[in-house]
Amino acid sequence: MLRPADRAWITLAVGVVAWDVLCEPGEMLSEASARYAKKHPVVAYAVIGSVAAHLTARIPPWVDPIHGLGVGLRRLKR
Repeated sequence: MLRPADRAWITLAVGVVAWDVLCEPGEMLSEASARYAKKHPVVAYAVIGSVAAHLTARIPPWVDPIHGLGVGLRRLKR
């Protein structure tokens, strides 16, 4: 049985593939990422590194900006 996070990952993957199939030429997510890295390399790689570190739990939650954003938004929901 799939857990909610498993379904979320599947949904994200389907969304990315759908976008890359249906988007205008030059607007694939990887092409956009390459544009960002070319124009703002420090910011682009910092964001990519932060997401990778978050997804692989390589940084403690108190340093993780994505974790902090999630906790903050969850508190607003209450």
